Amino acid sequence: MEYERLVEILHGQRLEEPLTWVYIGALIAVAVAGWKVGGVLLDDAPNVGEK
Repeated sequence: MEYERLVEILHGQRLEEPLTWVYIGALIAVAVAGWKVGGVLLDDAPNVGEK
């Protein structure tokens, strides 16, 4: 994605274009996946300092 397009999306100027919503959906999907994967990885980590 070009820098100019990202700036326009952030300022709400390109919200009528369908491709903009694909980009926003992809960003949300990546954020949720990273959050879930991070949770799984941290759940399996040994608890250091726990007695």
